[in-house]
Amino acid sequence: MTESVVQSQALGKEVRITIRRPDNRNALNREVADGIIAAVCAAERDSDCRVIVLTGEGERAFCAGGDIKAGADGGPFVQDPADPDHFAGRLFETIQACRKPTIARINGIAMGAGAGIICACDLAVMVDHARIGTPEVKVGLFPMTIVPPMMRVLPRRRLMEMFITGVPLTAEEALQFNLVNYVTDAVGLDDKVAELVAQIAAQSPSAIRLGKYACHAMEDMTYPQQMRFAETLLPRVAQTEDAREGFDAFIEKRKPEWTGR
Repeated sequence: MTESVVQSQALGKEVRITIRRPDNRNALNREVADGIIAAVCAAERDSDCRVIVLTGEGERAFCAGGDIKAGADGGPFVQDPADPDHFAGRLFETIQACRKPTIARINGIAMGAGAGIICACDLAVMVDHARIGTPEVKVGLFPMTIVPPMMRVLPRRRLMEMFITGVPLTAEEALQFNLVNYVTDAVGLDDKVAELVAQIAAQSPSAIRLGKYACHAMEDMTYPQQMRFAETLLPRVAQTEDAREGFDAFIEKRKPEWTGR
């Protein structure tokens, strides 16, 4: 699938989804959000895809946030007041609920909605010159739709500082506060992403799929509810073809051949 502002490309076991608005610093609008949602859903259905990587075109920006230019078509701050549905919220929910691992390849600045996309992904690799921020307060706004995904990743005090000062995090700070998994120079960015993709692709697809489903479902449960849910799901995981293959391969001292079932 290739759209004018979003490209989805199969690269072996990886599907790479790229925002293609470099002249607008890959800013988010409805067309971009709908394109990413469609691409993520298609990759989730693709049996050959094991990992989804999200990134922005060029070297300047991952995603500079919502398009707030005057008259911006499909911008996130223009909405029918009678319709509570918001495309940014659907975008973050789609990425978070995806049953396949997602990696944010942060090639440049990530502001506002860009930070929300990063927090919705499972893993994140950031180039060392990039910045992650929420500058909406500087123009009299507040990043309402990115609060939910960011609250699940960042400590409250650090998050509130970002929201109410508008000061972005450096790559080193993003790593320190566990907003990203790795920071690399520009030369090493793709190598690190490729390393993670290879490591994930070598594991059981069914175990990852059920594990992601469980982690997502348990986030809003109480501790006792989490334990009951985990106890119920564990036998289901052990009954998959991949689990049986994993047991056999371990005993026979060979590399497992996963079916994803």
